[in-house]
Amino acid sequence: MRRETLDDNLTQLQAMLDEMGPLVSGAFHDASQALLHDRRRLAEQVVARDPIIDGHRAAVELLAVETMNIHQPMVSPLRSVVTALRCAQQLERMGDLARHVAETVARDERRGLAEQARPLFTEYGARVAAMGDKAVEVLRTRNVVLACELRADDDAVDALHREVFELMFGASWTAGVPAAVDVALLARFHERYADHCVHLADHVVYAVTGGTPDQVAL
Repeated sequence: MRRETLDDNLTQLQAMLDEMGPLVSGAFHDASQALLHDRRRLAEQVVARDPIIDGHRAAVELLAVETMNIHQPMVSPLRSVVTALRCAQQLERMGDLARHVAETVARDERRGLAEQARPLFTEYGARVAAMGDKAVEVLRTRNVVLACELRADDDAVDALHREVFELMFGASWTAGVPAAVDVALLARFHERYADHCVHLADHVVYAVTGGTPDQVAL
């Protein structure tokens, strides 16, 4: 074991998540910038850094499993360990989605984001990146009020997601089918990243209160 007591292990799990979170949110910020400004090298860097995020997830899982096996925590400590496992998984998936955005940029230097979609994705990326930052802050501070805000943030992202498809299927779309396919995939990656931000915050609410955001009286 890396720590002798249950409290030491819980502290270490939180520290590992605090280190992992900014790596993930930073990956999405960089992927979004690479997408919006055709920065292929930056996109390649996001892809190259993804194994580091995967390694953090594996380390959290190892320590969490060791903690449950040796210390057999009950109630609140058990919730914290389970939450660490779930949050590490959510963070890894968020990192994967940031990588997917970056791979779209890195794989073909001749075809970037369609100009018609760039204004929408400028707002889309900013909103989703802000959700990632907020989710990481929730994970760090265990701020339940902030966690509950992410559901409303996600509603705004869903509205932008619909706007993307309205643009693609509208009469004004002239970028062609291949560009539409890229835009549809990119919209999906953004939407799923935002969804995982909400799930991450929900796990923190569970760790703190034992309930869901719907059960928390603010």
